[in-house]
Amino acid sequence: MTSNRTREMTPFIVMDVLEKAHEMERRGVHVVHLEVGEPDFDTPRCIKEAACKALDNGHTHYTHSLGIIELREAISEHYSKAYGVTVDPDQIVISSGTSPAMFVMFSALLEKGDQVIVSDPHYACYPNFIKFVQGNPVFVPVYEEDGFQYRPKAIEKKITPNTKGIFINSPSNPTGNLLSKERMAAIAELSLKPDSPYIISDEIYHGLVYEGKEHSILEFTKRAFVFNGFSKLYAMTGLRLGYMIAPKHFIEANLQ
Repeated sequence: MTSNRTREMTPFIVMDVLEKAHEMERRGVHVVHLEVGEPDFDTPRCIKEAACKALDNGHTHYTHSLGIIELREAISEHYSKAYGVTVDPDQIVISSGTSPAMFVMFSALLEKGDQVIVSDPHYACYPNFIKFVQGNPVFVPVYEEDGFQYRPKAIEKKITPNTKGIFINSPSNPTGNLLSKERMAAIAELSLKPDSPYIISDEIYHGLVYEGKEHSILEFTKRAFVFNGFSKLYAMTGLRLGYMIAPKHFIEANLQ
Protein backbone atom coordinates (compact mmCIF):
# COMPACT_ATOMS: atom_id res chain seq x y z
CA MET A 1 0.00 0.00 0.00
CA THR A 2 1.38 3.40 -0.94
CA SER A 3 1.56 6.21 1.61
CA ASN A 4 -1.34 8.60 2.07
CA ARG A 5 0.71 11.53 0.78
CA THR A 6 1.48 9.61 -2.40
CA ARG A 7 -2.19 8.80 -3.02
CA GLU A 8 -3.15 12.42 -2.42
CA MET A 9 -0.83 13.75 -5.14
CA THR A 10 -2.71 14.84 -8.23
CA PRO A 11 -1.40 13.54 -11.57
CA PHE A 12 0.57 15.88 -13.81
CA ILE A 13 -1.84 15.90 -16.77
CA VAL A 14 0.79 17.31 -19.14
CA MET A 15 2.85 14.12 -18.88
CA ASP A 16 -0.26 11.95 -19.30
CA VAL A 17 -0.98 13.79 -22.55
CA LEU A 18 2.65 13.55 -23.68
CA GLU A 19 2.78 9.81 -23.05
CA LYS A 20 -0.47 9.34 -24.99
CA ALA A 21 1.00 11.41 -27.84
CA HIS A 22 4.12 9.23 -27.85
CA GLU A 23 1.92 6.12 -28.15
CA MET A 24 0.17 7.69 -31.14
CA GLU A 25 3.52 8.56 -32.77
CA ARG A 26 4.67 4.96 -32.41
CA ARG A 27 1.59 4.01 -34.45
CA GLY A 28 2.61 6.45 -37.17
CA VAL A 29 0.30 9.33 -36.25
CA HIS A 30 1.74 12.82 -36.82
CA VAL A 31 1.37 14.84 -33.59
CA VAL A 32 1.89 18.56 -33.02
CA HIS A 33 3.11 18.84 -29.43
CA LEU A 34 1.57 21.66 -27.40
CA GLU A 35 1.63 19.94 -24.01
CA VAL A 36 5.14 20.30 -22.55
CA GLY A 37 7.31 23.37 -22.06
CA GLU A 38 9.94 22.29 -24.55
CA PRO A 39 11.79 24.16 -27.33
CA ASP A 40 10.94 23.12 -30.88
CA PHE A 41 14.62 22.90 -31.90
CA ASP A 42 17.26 20.30 -31.19
CA THR A 43 20.01 20.59 -28.60
CA PRO A 44 22.76 22.73 -30.20
CA ARG A 45 25.60 20.77 -31.80
CA CYS A 46 28.26 22.34 -29.56
CA ILE A 47 26.50 20.96 -26.49
CA LYS A 48 26.20 17.48 -27.95
CA GLU A 49 29.85 17.51 -28.99
CA ALA A 50 30.93 18.65 -25.52
CA ALA A 51 28.87 15.87 -23.92
CA CYS A 52 30.46 13.25 -26.19
CA LYS A 53 33.93 14.65 -25.47
CA ALA A 54 33.30 14.49 -21.72
CA LEU A 55 32.28 10.83 -22.00
CA ASP A 56 35.31 10.01 -24.13
CA ASN A 57 37.57 11.74 -21.60
CA GLY A 58 36.22 9.63 -18.75
CA HIS A 59 34.12 12.24 -16.94
CA THR A 60 31.68 9.59 -15.72
CA HIS A 61 32.56 9.34 -12.03
CA TYR A 62 31.31 10.77 -8.75
CA THR A 63 31.63 14.53 -8.32
CA HIS A 64 31.55 16.88 -5.35
CA SER A 65 28.18 16.56 -3.59
CA LEU A 66 27.22 20.04 -4.84
CA GLY A 67 28.29 19.30 -8.43
CA ILE A 68 31.52 19.89 -10.33
CA ILE A 69 33.20 23.11 -9.29
CA GLU A 70 33.80 24.32 -12.88
CA LEU A 71 30.07 24.29 -13.60
CA ARG A 72 29.22 26.02 -10.33
CA GLU A 73 31.85 28.67 -11.04
CA ALA A 74 30.38 29.21 -14.54
CA ILE A 75 26.89 29.66 -13.08
CA SER A 76 28.27 32.12 -10.52
CA GLU A 77 29.94 34.08 -13.32
CA HIS A 78 26.70 34.08 -15.34
CA TYR A 79 24.69 35.57 -12.46
CA SER A 80 27.36 38.24 -12.00
CA LYS A 81 27.30 39.23 -15.68
CA ALA A 82 23.56 38.91 -16.28
CA TYR A 83 22.20 40.37 -13.04
CA GLY A 84 25.11 42.06 -11.26
CA VAL A 85 24.83 39.82 -8.20
CA THR A 86 27.47 37.88 -6.31
CA VAL A 87 26.79 34.16 -5.86
CA ASP A 88 29.38 32.00 -4.15
CA PRO A 89 29.86 28.72 -6.07
CA ASP A 90 29.33 26.96 -2.73
CA GLN A 91 25.76 28.31 -2.69
CA ILE A 92 24.97 26.37 -5.87
CA VAL A 93 23.68 22.80 -5.97
CA ILE A 94 23.69 20.98 -9.32
CA SER A 95 20.71 18.66 -9.73
CA SER A 96 19.08 16.33 -12.25
CA GLY A 97 16.58 18.98 -13.29
CA THR A 98 14.96 21.55 -11.01
CA SER A 99 12.20 19.32 -9.62
CA PRO A 100 14.51 17.18 -7.41
CA ALA A 101 16.15 20.37 -6.16
CA MET A 102 12.73 21.73 -5.18
CA PHE A 103 12.00 18.58 -3.19
CA VAL A 104 15.35 18.96 -1.40
CA MET A 105 14.69 22.64 -0.69
CA PHE A 106 11.17 22.10 0.69
CA SER A 107 12.42 19.21 2.81
CA ALA A 108 15.04 21.53 4.35
CA LEU A 109 12.73 24.54 4.71
CA LEU A 110 9.36 23.20 5.84
CA GLU A 111 8.05 21.52 8.96
CA LYS A 112 4.63 19.85 9.00
CA GLY A 113 1.93 22.49 8.59
CA ASP A 114 4.23 25.26 7.36
CA GLN A 115 2.86 27.40 4.53
CA VAL A 116 4.13 28.54 1.14
CA ILE A 117 2.32 31.26 -0.81
CA VAL A 118 1.74 30.36 -4.46
CA SER A 119 0.06 32.32 -7.26
CA ASP A 120 -3.19 31.10 -8.79
CA PRO A 121 -2.79 30.08 -11.61
CA HIS A 122 0.60 28.37 -11.19
CA TYR A 123 2.75 25.55 -12.52
CA ALA A 124 0.75 22.45 -11.61
CA CYS A 125 3.57 20.65 -9.77
CA TYR A 126 4.26 23.33 -7.16
CA PRO A 127 1.47 22.36 -4.71
CA ASN A 128 2.42 18.68 -4.96
CA PHE A 129 6.02 19.44 -4.00
CA ILE A 130 4.81 21.39 -0.96
CA LYS A 131 2.15 18.89 0.13
CA PHE A 132 4.48 15.90 -0.22
CA VAL A 133 6.65 17.22 2.62
CA GLN A 134 3.48 17.98 4.63
CA GLY A 135 3.46 21.70 3.97
CA ASN A 136 0.41 23.72 2.93
CA PRO A 137 0.18 25.81 -0.24
CA VAL A 138 -1.70 29.09 0.23
CA PHE A 139 -3.03 30.55 -3.00
CA VAL A 140 -3.09 34.22 -4.01
CA PRO A 141 -5.07 34.93 -7.21
CA VAL A 142 -3.50 36.96 -10.00
CA TYR A 143 -5.60 38.77 -12.57
CA GLU A 144 -5.56 39.46 -16.29
CA GLU A 145 -6.00 43.21 -15.78
CA ASP A 146 -2.65 43.19 -13.89
CA GLY A 147 -0.95 41.15 -16.59
CA PHE A 148 -1.16 38.25 -14.12
CA GLN A 149 1.36 39.94 -11.83
CA TYR A 150 1.20 39.35 -8.09
CA ARG A 151 -0.22 42.16 -6.00
CA PRO A 152 2.29 42.54 -3.14
CA LYS A 153 -0.44 43.72 -0.75
CA ALA A 154 -2.44 40.57 -1.48
CA ILE A 155 0.61 38.47 -0.64
CA GLU A 156 1.19 40.40 2.58
CA LYS A 157 -2.38 39.72 3.73
CA LYS A 158 -1.78 35.96 3.42
CA ILE A 159 1.41 35.92 5.50
CA THR A 160 1.08 34.21 8.89
CA PRO A 161 3.62 33.03 11.49
CA ASN A 162 3.61 29.70 9.61
CA THR A 163 4.51 31.22 6.23
CA LYS A 164 7.99 30.05 5.30
CA GLY A 165 8.08 30.92 1.59
CA ILE A 166 6.64 33.06 -1.19
CA PHE A 167 6.85 31.31 -4.56
CA ILE A 168 7.40 33.40 -7.68
CA ASN A 169 7.88 32.26 -11.27
CA SER A 170 8.96 34.89 -13.80
CA PRO A 171 8.66 34.41 -16.75
CA SER A 172 5.68 32.41 -15.62
CA ASN A 173 4.26 29.05 -16.57
CA PRO A 174 1.38 29.08 -17.55
CA THR A 175 0.60 32.80 -17.92
CA GLY A 176 3.81 33.99 -19.61
CA ASN A 177 3.85 36.89 -17.14
CA LEU A 178 7.12 38.74 -16.60
CA LEU A 179 7.30 40.40 -13.18
CA SER A 180 8.34 44.03 -13.43
CA LYS A 181 11.40 45.23 -11.55
CA GLU A 182 9.19 47.34 -9.31
CA ARG A 183 6.79 44.49 -8.51
CA MET A 184 9.64 42.09 -7.82
CA ALA A 185 11.33 44.61 -5.52
CA ALA A 186 8.08 45.07 -3.60
CA ILE A 187 7.71 41.30 -3.15
CA ALA A 188 11.34 41.06 -2.03
CA GLU A 189 10.59 43.64 0.68
CA LEU A 190 8.40 41.01 2.33
CA SER A 191 11.48 38.81 2.92
CA LEU A 192 13.96 41.25 4.42
CA LYS A 193 13.34 40.75 8.15
CA PRO A 194 15.11 37.78 9.82
CA ASP A 195 11.81 36.06 10.60
CA SER A 196 10.22 36.85 7.21
CA PRO A 197 9.38 34.20 4.59
CA TYR A 198 12.03 33.33 2.04
CA ILE A 199 11.36 34.10 -1.61
CA ILE A 200 11.41 30.98 -3.80
CA SER A 201 12.07 31.98 -7.41
CA ASP A 202 11.70 29.63 -10.37
CA GLU A 203 13.79 31.27 -13.11
CA ILE A 204 13.87 28.36 -15.56
CA TYR A 205 12.44 30.47 -18.42
CA HIS A 206 15.06 33.20 -18.17
CA GLY A 207 16.58 33.93 -21.56
CA LEU A 208 13.28 33.32 -23.36
CA VAL A 209 12.04 36.89 -23.08
CA TYR A 210 11.05 38.93 -26.12
CA GLU A 211 9.77 42.15 -24.53
CA GLY A 212 11.23 43.80 -21.45
CA LYS A 213 13.99 42.35 -19.27
CA GLU A 214 13.86 39.50 -16.81
CA HIS A 215 15.23 40.07 -13.31
CA SER A 216 16.55 37.61 -10.76
CA ILE A 217 15.15 37.86 -7.25
CA LEU A 218 18.78 37.90 -6.06
CA GLU A 219 18.97 41.49 -7.29
CA PHE A 220 16.58 42.45 -4.49
CA THR A 221 17.11 40.03 -1.60
CA LYS A 222 19.60 37.44 -0.41
CA ARG A 223 16.85 35.61 1.51
CA ALA A 224 15.92 33.61 -1.54
CA PHE A 225 16.13 30.24 -3.23
CA VAL A 226 16.60 30.33 -7.00
CA PHE A 227 15.92 27.47 -9.41
CA ASN A 228 17.23 27.44 -12.94
CA GLY A 229 18.70 25.03 -15.44
CA PHE A 230 19.52 24.26 -19.03
CA SER A 231 16.35 22.52 -20.23
CA LYS A 232 14.43 25.42 -21.74
CA LEU A 233 16.98 27.95 -23.01
CA TYR A 234 19.39 25.34 -24.38
CA ALA A 235 16.86 22.69 -25.48
CA MET A 236 18.30 20.12 -23.08
CA THR A 237 15.09 18.84 -21.49
CA GLY A 238 16.08 15.18 -21.74
CA LEU A 239 19.54 15.74 -20.28
CA ARG A 240 18.02 16.63 -16.89
CA LEU A 241 20.48 19.28 -15.75
CA GLY A 242 19.41 22.01 -13.36
CA TYR A 243 20.58 23.84 -10.28
CA MET A 244 19.52 25.61 -7.11
CA ILE A 245 21.06 28.70 -5.53
CA ALA A 246 20.38 28.78 -1.80
CA PRO A 247 21.36 30.86 1.25
CA LYS A 248 24.70 29.55 2.39
CA HIS A 249 23.55 28.40 5.84
CA PHE A 250 21.14 25.94 4.19
CA ILE A 251 23.98 24.47 2.13
CA GLU A 252 26.29 24.25 5.13
CA ALA A 253 23.63 22.49 7.19
CA ASN A 254 23.26 19.83 4.50
CA LEU A 255 27.04 19.30 4.27
CA GLN A 256 27.58 18.78 8.01
